Amino acid sequence: MPPVSHPFKKGLLVILMNYNDHAPPHVHVKYQNDVRSYRIEIKTRQWMKPGQILSPKLKRMVESWVEAHEKELLEQWQNAMNNEPIEIVG
Repeated sequence: MPPVSHPFKKGLLVILMNYNDHAPPHVHVKYQNDVRSYRIEIKTRQWMKPGQILSPKLKRMVESWVEAHEKELLEQWQNAMNNEPIEIVG
């Protein structure tokens, strides 16, 4: 699962996108080496279940970053669905 963000918080938090993933368009958040628990929809910025809860500060940071980069993330989602290279956003 390649990253689509530069690491936040000295690498503790990274946004990733999976090739051929399921709809709706979303990103995975790798936090403390756990990539399965945190997923957020790109358009609605709703957290997908199942998952653990990030701290409110980290949630706001991720939500703001996703909102600021929505267009680029959706383009990268389309690239991933077409098995094309994914690039770092932002």
